[in-house]
Amino acid sequence: MSSELVSQVLEALSSLYSDTDATTKKQATKWLEGFQKKPEAWQVADLLINSENPNLETRLFSAQTLRQKITYDLRELDLNARSSLRDSLLQLLGASASGSKSIMIQLCLALADLAVQFMEWKTVMQDVVDRLGTAPETACCLLEFLKVLPEEMTNRRLPLSDKEFQERAIDLVESNAEHVMKLLLMYIQSSGGNTEIQEATLKCLSSWLRTGDVDIRVLASSSLVDIAFDGLAHDDLFDVCTDVVCEILYETRDVVELKPLIETLYPRFTPLLRQLEEAKVEEDPDKVRNYCRMFIEAGEAYIPLIAQHPESFVVLLDGILSCAAFEDLDIAKMTFKFWYELTNTLTTPHYQQAIPLFQNCFEQLVDIIIIHLHYPDDFNAWSAAERDDFRDFRHEMGDTLKDCCRILTPQKCLIKPMTNLSNLLSTTATDPSAPAPRWQQIEAPIFSLRAMGSEVPADENQVMPQIMEFLSKLPDHPKIRYAATLVISRYSFWTREHPQFITYQLNFISSGFQNDEVAAASALALKNLCKDCSELLIDYIGELHPFYVNVVKTLPFRDALEVTEAIAHVLAVIPVSELTNALQSFCTPLAHEVHTIAAKGKANTTKDDCIRVGDILEQISAFFDIIRPDIPAGQPHPCVNFVNEVWPIFTMCLANFGGDPVVAEPLCRCYKSCLQSYKTHFTPLMPQLMENIVTGFDETGLGVYLWVANKIIKEYAVEGSEGVAPCFGLVERLSMIVFGKLNGQKFDDIPDVIEEYFRMVIAFLECTPTPLVQSDLLSSIFQAGLAGLSLEQPGALSAVIQFYRRLLGIALSVDELVGPGNATHRSMFGQNGVRIATLVRQFGAGYVKLLFDGMIYHYPWDMISDVASIMKSLAQLLPEESAQWLIAMVNGFSNVSSSERTEFLENYMNAVQQKQWTKVRRVLSDFVTVYRRKHASRRIA
Repeated sequence: MSSELVSQVLEALSSLYSDTDATTKKQATKWLEGFQKKPEAWQVADLLINSENPNLETRLFSAQTLRQKITYDLRELDLNARSSLRDSLLQLLGASASGSKSIMIQLCLALADLAVQFMEWKTVMQDVVDRLGTAPETACCLLEFLKVLPEEMTNRRLPLSDKEFQERAIDLVESNAEHVMKLLLMYIQSSGGNTEIQEATLKCLSSWLRTGDVDIRVLASSSLVDIAFDGLAHDDLFDVCTDVVCEILYETRDVVELKPLIETLYPRFTPLLRQLEEAKVEEDPDKVRNYCRMFIEAGEAYIPLIAQHPESFVVLLDGILSCAAFEDLDIAKMTFKFWYELTNTLTTPHYQQAIPLFQNCFEQLVDIIIIHLHYPDDFNAWSAAERDDFRDFRHEMGDTLKDCCRILTPQKCLIKPMTNLSNLLSTTATDPSAPAPRWQQIEAPIFSLRAMGSEVPADENQVMPQIMEFLSKLPDHPKIRYAATLVISRYSFWTREHPQFITYQLNFISSGFQNDEVAAASALALKNLCKDCSELLIDYIGELHPFYVNVVKTLPFRDALEVTEAIAHVLAVIPVSELTNALQSFCTPLAHEVHTIAAKGKANTTKDDCIRVGDILEQISAFFDIIRPDIPAGQPHPCVNFVNEVWPIFTMCLANFGGDPVVAEPLCRCYKSCLQSYKTHFTPLMPQLMENIVTGFDETGLGVYLWVANKIIKEYAVEGSEGVAPCFGLVERLSMIVFGKLNGQKFDDIPDVIEEYFRMVIAFLECTPTPLVQSDLLSSIFQAGLAGLSLEQPGALSAVIQFYRRLLGIALSVDELVGPGNATHRSMFGQNGVRIATLVRQFGAGYVKLLFDGMIYHYPWDMISDVASIMKSLAQLLPEESAQWLIAMVNGFSNVSSSERTEFLENYMNAVQQKQWTKVRRVLSDFVTVYRRKHASRRIA
């Protein structure tokens, strides 16, 4: 090792910690990260950490480097070197006991990671205890090592297989659990008031409890449980004792087996409840949080007992209610899972008879939630992120209100906010001098009414009529109006069964469009009302038309679209004889506006013009998407007749704005809605649509045109139908354009096009594979896919991989897709298999290499199973050839030991020979997983 490298490390560290220039610091960091990956880093780190007078930064970096090397590069050391490294780390830990804690922690982590991987080191616990457990000054080092050892057993950056992790967990943790518990008890009993030792011991205990390998009954008999609970009385140990107690409570969730232990633990919650209330009075949120953690952990663990014996667990329920009522909403939120699990348990047949005993508890919970729903006075001063978080939290509280409805009945839950509102408004009505309620006080119970909507039956007649009538009495404040409008929106299913409220609700909703703060809620409410009550609103078409024409021009796009969808739901149920006129009256003004803009020509339109055209096309698409009358084949279709009328406008948009995504994408959604909604009735327009798609893609290269082609194929390329030939012609034409574009562009430059193209091809293969499989085009697509297997973009890569999965599936599908007695089709499917097998043989070795390289080095983890399925299909289709390709690939991996290589190939070949195809896929996936852990893992700083 050259001294020059040591000097470079010291210089880089000096730049990192001393230089004020950000660029210099960044360069130093990058250089040091690169240095840590070099084999020489072992020796340099050892030299620097053992030198006589290294500064703190140098020693810390050296310790971190050793840990990094052990995590990722231990394979660089033979057995002798690993033994020397172990001895060096033990010596360093002993020498670091009184020094920097951060260095000591890094060294403990390094030693733990070495212990996990160093399979030949059989006496880990004995060696570490002998070296660090004999002197008081090294006790904290030993306890830190014991704490991190079980934690590092879950460190999946370590290059071990699942089997190796399991074996090592047994050797290091499970087999030593009882011994470690005795050691911890000894340390804490002999600590003599040394809080540092006590805290370290308890942290270690918490870590070992999390492994689940500690017998909780043995632990309880050792008095460590009492020590943990008693430690809650000491401020210095409160946090760590909370962790330990929570782990103990979690480990007692087997309420049948551990009932005697639970009976000894539960009395401790009586003083804890008193201490919780004291912490709330003292406004100590950290202490409150810890007390709540213990109450909630116990509650979640003991839910079956609570449901069975609520009277015996009053203290626990009171404690969790107290937590739910705390003003810190993050703490209140901690209780939600408990209420959800308790509700699920109580609503099972076994526990239903106990529900009346929980009425009071859940009634209190409803009151608590409504209080928490109040917007704070300083809400407008919050950041946007804080406001969004609070809104999300309100919806979570709404879920808990639904739990309350399931226990109390919806009627009882609805009555609470209704009574709350009545009391608020009656106070000012009877006493004009009384201060008016703040809008937050009124809005919160209104929100709660909306939140409970999914639990309220459509035939509820006790409370809902009162609520609907009460809405008109609310103060005219935009926040209140917004919330009330959304109540109408949420209960549109209820209005369907109570049509007497429709006129009132329509007036309430429409008046909201006059207020910008309420318009979005009004649009949503109108959409839901029209969707759920469409038949009941047919008679209102005359009133809705002028309203729609006027209001839709004034709204933001999303609100205008929802209003359009609302109208479309009503038009969808009017008599067919009236549909043509209705469509023309509502849609023609929209079409005319598009025509006016498009007629100006591309050169004379602005970006805002294009956006407006796109917005209107989205609205027109909504009409086509929702209005789907059932018209018998051969009869004129009113919607298709209207499509014929606006088709020239679509063509004009394509010609002038087809290259602008803000127009092209909604235009293509119009195309999609037409063909999916009107199917065979739309067939006469299919030649024009296909021509538009080819022209649009050829001139613009936008993937959205391929997306429409995909939809066309799924609807019309049904095997045996007349649509197969034109759809195949569409695939051919678009393929030629794609291949032409690929001559001048890289795959990575047009990932959206690659993705949409291969999804289109997959659609054709799924509908009617034979024309494509038997064509010369397939070879070009197969070769294009080979280039696509190196893509980094997940969407495009996934499409390519799914293409190959589908193709090989077709080759293997003779028995699945062809029934007996159909020799012609059996022969054709057999020809498909032969054709695909021939193609695979042609590119086989390179194909397999691309797939395997991708699995090993850069494919996302969630794609490994798909690629393994492809390899499995290759083994089924061409067992001998695929085995040769695979063996050549694996033998080329220099990082794989001969034993690993032999084991994998034996397992693989045995599975192939025995035709255990599921096992083939599993063997491949396991090999790739282990290889990536050991040799291809990326370092995490």
